[in-house]
This record gives sequence, structure tokens and C-alpha cells, in this order.
Amino acid sequence: MKIHLADIKNYIYKHKKPIAIGIFAIGYILFWFWFFGERDITVKDSSSQVKQEKVVTKNKSKNGNKKEFSRKDLGNFWLEINTDKVKTKAPILAGTEPGILDKGLGRHKTTVLPGQNGNMVISGHRWKFGNKPSYKIFEDLDKLKNGDKIQVHYGNKVFEYQVYEKGVVSPNEKGGREILKKTTEPILTLYTCTPKHTALRRLYYRAKLVK
Repeated sequence: MKIHLADIKNYIYKHKKPIAIGIFAIGYILFWFWFFGERDITVKDSSSQVKQEKVVTKNKSKNGNKKEFSRKDLGNFWLEINTDKVKTKAPILAGTEPGILDKGLGRHKTTVLPGQNGNMVISGHRWKFGNKPSYKIFEDLDKLKNGDKIQVHYGNKVFEYQVYEKGVVSPNEKGGREILKKTTEPILTLYTCTPKHTALRRLYYRAKLVK
């Protein structure tokens, strides 16, 4: 069958609306793969590192299709939130590089450990393409409210924190200073990307040690 250029133009003219919608949809999907898929969500910190004990985790690639971490995956340093609206468990690793956050939560190496005075800062994914359990650890973090409890299991001890502050900052130097600000009292700061499915800003929560 011979196809004429005029026929093609006529077809495009008659179906220009669905064609435009299709092109937009494909472009939108490709944009989010680029924008969110490999972005480093962490804020920068140039302070000196806090030495961390060796943390044992067993979160290997074979867990890539699991929806959540098993008890063995959690190792001996992990976070748990169990409220009426937020339920999550995840191992905490040293560092906040993309490779670390693909395995679990990341503690800024320059911030304190449980039991030490100061601000312990932990970062994690809220949403990322893929089905690893690490990609949606903080998916519902925005549903936390003041008074909610967060537990950090470290070695054979459990540290309980209570949420008292929520904020949103830009992922720039000023926002990083706010998230990483030093304190004299023992507190926990959690942060992730916001709005959901974007990396535009950073949502953070602060919680004070109560138990």
C-alpha cells in the first residue's frame, strides 16, 4: 500500500489531540526518571566524622523484590515508627551516599550516635522508582505529628524519641544548616524529599530523647 505525505498530514491533523497527549505522557515519565531516579537527596555536611561501631546488616540484593525489611535485614542498628498512620522499620547505615540509601536509612557521619548528646540526623527515601524496601521507607513520614514516638534500636538498647517539631526547607546550604544544626541535648532529626514524588524540598522532623 502506497502511503502519501498528504495522508500522513491529514491523519496527524485529525488525531492531533491524542498524539499530543501521548507525547506529553512519555515526556513526563522520562522527566521523572531523570529528575528523581538518581538524585542525591541528602544535604551536605563538612564537619568531622563521628566514629561508629561496626553495624551488622544483611540487606543484600536478593531482598530487592521484598516490600519491607525482615528482622535479619535490620541488623543491630535500626529505626522503627509505629503510629496509627506511620508504620516503618529500616536499618540505619553510616553515610548518606546514594548507594547507602539504596540499602536503608543513612546517618550523617558527622552527627552523634544514640546515647550521645547532640543531633543525630538520619536521611531516607520517600519514593523512588523500583521495588526495593529502601525506596519507600519514609513514604508516609508527612503523617507524623507532635507527640508521636520514634524508636532507635542500637546494639542491645532501645532509644525512644518524641516528635516536637516539623519543617520544610530547600536543599541548599541554608536548608542543610537548619537540618544539621548542632544541639546540646540528645535529639533525633529525620528528613526526606517533599512534595512526594519530587526532590524539590526537604521535609524534616525533630524528636527529643524521652526514654
